[in-house]
Amino acid sequence: MKHYPMQMADRELSAEEALEILESGEYAVVSTVDEDGTPYGVPLSYVMIDGRMLIHTGKRPGHKIDDFARDPRVSVAVATEVEPCYEETFFTTRFASVVAQGTIERVEDPVLVRRALVELCMKYMPSEKAEIGGAIQRELDITDIWAISFQEIRGKGARRKPKDQR
Repeated sequence: MKHYPMQMADRELSAEEALEILESGEYAVVSTVDEDGTPYGVPLSYVMIDGRMLIHTGKRPGHKIDDFARDPRVSVAVATEVEPCYEETFFTTRFASVVAQGTIERVEDPVLVRRALVELCMKYMPSEKAEIGGAIQRELDITDIWAISFQEIRGKGARRKPKDQR
């Protein structure tokens, strides 16, 4: 993989900031390449566990699952703190984002599968905490968890508000 320098180097974020964005992001676009070379990206809910991104899918074959099985390389994009703004004489956007490359594999460890499902439920629907166990029990046989291990993570940000104002 060729490594390109960031065009606006002053916007590059530290590795720590990039990981914070991955931890706080709402959704990720996970991209693969089809057998014929066509790119395919899909927005997915996710959680970060031990430095890896975990997503859930159904067990039936489909576009992304077929791509994961054929070629485990993926690209991931997450954007946070996105806010249009006007500065002096031009329109622009505040943002923080991450683009990362890695490989994806289906999680076989049943403990990690359940942990990921609980954390996904708590991230997106903490108000329904009491329902998580039953929902997992009902859906476990038709659900897979996939883990993305990153080889490269790069963050970029511009016009970000101070942490206490985000």
